[in-house]
Amino acid sequence: MNGKDWRELIRRTAPKIHCLTNPVSMQDMANLLLAAGGSAIMAQDPAEVQEITSFCQATLLNTGVPDREKFLACTAAGMQANKLGHPVILDPVGVGASRFRRNHMELLLNKVRPSVIRCNQEEAYTLLHMQTGVSGGVESAVSVGQKEQERIAEKLAGMYQCTALISGEMDVISDGERLCVLSGGDRRMARLTGSGCMLSALCALFCGAGLSSYEAACTAGSIWKESSRIAGERTEKTQGGMGSFHRHLFDALDQLCNESKEEMI
Repeated sequence: MNGKDWRELIRRTAPKIHCLTNPVSMQDMANLLLAAGGSAIMAQDPAEVQEITSFCQATLLNTGVPDREKFLACTAAGMQANKLGHPVILDPVGVGASRFRRNHMELLLNKVRPSVIRCNQEEAYTLLHMQTGVSGGVESAVSVGQKEQERIAEKLAGMYQCTALISGEMDVISDGERLCVLSGGDRRMARLTGSGCMLSALCALFCGAGLSSYEAACTAGSIWKESSRIAGERTEKTQGGMGSFHRHLFDALDQLCNESKEEMI
């Protein structure tokens, strides 16, 4: 899908995304979705998540900072989205960090069918090997080459019958049959808390607008790489630090999604 098509689609649909997310990145995700042409509603009490999911166009299950109630809410919202045929985007934040997270993620995936799994290399590795007791942290400590990352993405997509987006310095996207590799961006993204969470929100936005899960992940990944590239160049020009990079990142996304007439770099 070309740039004009996806911009028109977002403008026409203005997707509302139910974000069951973590407090670390909540504000950034809400602002990002608004900048890109959608909106977020953030509810995660199990008593209301099914109702909220029903009038949204996509559901994002971000399991960062988890507790039992959070997993109950994610499961209920995900099952309702599946029932309604709405896309579900799963961001299994730090799933390898503890046995608690792995056990509850396994229970969630037994009941919920994700359309897209957006994760880093370590989280992907954990999802493929949850029964082995593998453990790790929130940030990606596993580091593999491109060919292995491609293999893992294809295997993850096949295992869960979804699109897998494994992000990092290089993003690899697979639906089990097709494969897309995205390079570029800016290394400072690894130093920005919630950059992966925000990419998951973009995936949800494009799924909610009506793109297939594979097209949505490829489009979101491409836009996020380009936004970070532009932000990096602007930060260098102004000799700024991470605060400047964060501001420029949102400016670039806003301009890319809204065809700003301003120069992009």
